[in-house]
Amino acid sequence: MAIGEIIGELARKMQPQAKMTALKTPKNSGTPGSFADGSYKLRNPEDLTLDHGRQDWDKEPDLDEGEQKRIYMFVRDCFQQAYRARQEMELEWALATSFFEGRQWMRIASQTRNLIQLQNTDEPNRYITIQKMRPLIDGVVGKLTQVSPDAYAIPLSDTESDRFASDEANIICNHFNRKFKRETQLKERVRWACVCGTSYLKVYWDAKGVQTVPYFDPFTGEIAGYEQMEVGDVREEILPAFDVYIDPTAKRDEDIRYMIHASVRPMSWFVDNYGEAGRKVTADAMSGQNSSYVDAYLEGGNGSGNGWVPASTARLGQIESRKHAAVLYEYWEKPNAQYPKGRYIVSTNSALLYAGDWPYEKKDSFPFIAIRWQPRAGTTYGYSLGFDLCPLQLTYNRIYSRMIEQFEGQKDYVMIQKLSGIGADAFNNMSDSIDEADRIYRKIYYNQATQPPVIQRAPGIGQDLFPMLQMLEKDMMDVAGLHDVSQGMAQAGTPAESVRLLQRADNTQHSFIRADMEISNALIKEWEVALVAQFGVAPFIGQMEEKQSPADELRTGLITFDHIRQGGQYRIEYVPGSAQEDSPDQKLQKLMAFRQMGLFGDPADPETNMLVVRMLKLPETSLIMEHLASQN
Repeated sequence: MAIGEIIGELARKMQPQAKMTALKTPKNSGTPGSFADGSYKLRNPEDLTLDHGRQDWDKEPDLDEGEQKRIYMFVRDCFQQAYRARQEMELEWALATSFFEGRQWMRIASQTRNLIQLQNTDEPNRYITIQKMRPLIDGVVGKLTQVSPDAYAIPLSDTESDRFASDEANIICNHFNRKFKRETQLKERVRWACVCGTSYLKVYWDAKGVQTVPYFDPFTGEIAGYEQMEVGDVREEILPAFDVYIDPTAKRDEDIRYMIHASVRPMSWFVDNYGEAGRKVTADAMSGQNSSYVDAYLEGGNGSGNGWVPASTARLGQIESRKHAAVLYEYWEKPNAQYPKGRYIVSTNSALLYAGDWPYEKKDSFPFIAIRWQPRAGTTYGYSLGFDLCPLQLTYNRIYSRMIEQFEGQKDYVMIQKLSGIGADAFNNMSDSIDEADRIYRKIYYNQATQPPVIQRAPGIGQDLFPMLQMLEKDMMDVAGLHDVSQGMAQAGTPAESVRLLQRADNTQHSFIRADMEISNALIKEWEVALVAQFGVAPFIGQMEEKQSPADELRTGLITFDHIRQGGQYRIEYVPGSAQEDSPDQKLQKLMAFRQMGLFGDPADPETNMLVVRMLKLPETSLIMEHLASQN
């Protein structure tokens, strides 16, 4: 069998089987409802919630339509409960997103609980928008992400198996750091966390993922080439808080019993991924224009829904002809006393696509890693920086609009005495020439014994409005925790120490989200390693000599991750403080100090200097490395 066929067969064996399931009747365990013959009967067989006795899923190939409907209706009910519990928070997220996008003349209606426009359509010029909120949030995002949150795997013991397993885990983490462009990914996650309060990174295994797999020469055993194959791969998807629905009873992450990822998919997606089961899906959502998170809340827009699905979530439309997509629900339930293997259900509002156990061996946490701007009482969702800035931004726009309105409404005027014989046309140019002087000077005739006419200038814009704009801008910076000298908030002559103390206070204000960035980085790496260990054929595959370290395998271009799969123990720890702000100069000084102290080895050794150059990530790294290699 060719190596490609072997790898393909191995990948297929590692994939979770997508079989539909029915309910199992466990053996008698002495619980209420048991019978003498050892069978077990649920007190309410129609109940799929988490508030009854223990029951498991059984791997049955087929379910009748009634059982399928019972399952997807259960998922929809859980979704409805989670939606209602956070409905008020969704309004805040939608308003903050609208302001961030530039649509800032809106507010939340107190009675209808949706977004209403504040602009008068007959006077559009009275409503000026000066976008101060988006540059401010982007500045916060830039400040927070000028760091490299670090996490690494360490062995649980000093055995060779554990040491090699931790090395393999670090190689996996470095591979996905490059693949998913971790720095850019972090910026987007932090931006959503600032706007909506919470963002999630979904880490999952894509069975259809394509990887480059090597094949070998049967005589020499060396790599003869590479081939693109569907052996599966890790995927990561950034989700705003709008798309992730959490158990409404949970107040901490540890208390969450289930999570639902709701998304809109085109009809072709269901057929491509679920075959005949996908053909049963009915279009109930709208794709394309006017289907954003904000538009679903606008009064008179798509916010009325169809009676049982909140339009804010599914982004539905009232025009049936425009519905060319469907809402997909992924229900994740952690293992518990009632369902020891957990549950994973994929459904829509009209069809059941998959129902089975928790698909991964890692069961201690959900594959949704959160980042929050600030913690919020009574819920796992965080506070939104964008929503806190909305009132200040709206006030700023109102003052600016009033200034423009004053400016446009004021005109210069002339005081003319009655019966002076001066007409209104006297202030027109008297000459037809194009001489420059004729555009400035005018000849005005007036009667004797009358006062000459005088041009009076308009009083201009009220000077009390300018200090208000400056005050609002300062308040927005205080809320965001971003005080930058370049934004003009520090006057000329401000002591440098005062600026440093102010920026240190900003870093203290950002301490929670910085800690979340560090912790989430470790959780992401845990899931990546766990998925590769369970499903992955590996980025590099080959037969190596016994007791060869992962570092040696990587240098030869091959690695198998055998030690992780054979039970090598490790844990991934984050580095506290690695998300604290360090300027490039500070990083350089710190590394140079470590080098001089001999922490990396002999400062005169080329190998030590090559390590320091790699850590510095200079633009000329390749040239420096070549020079050091020649010296070595």
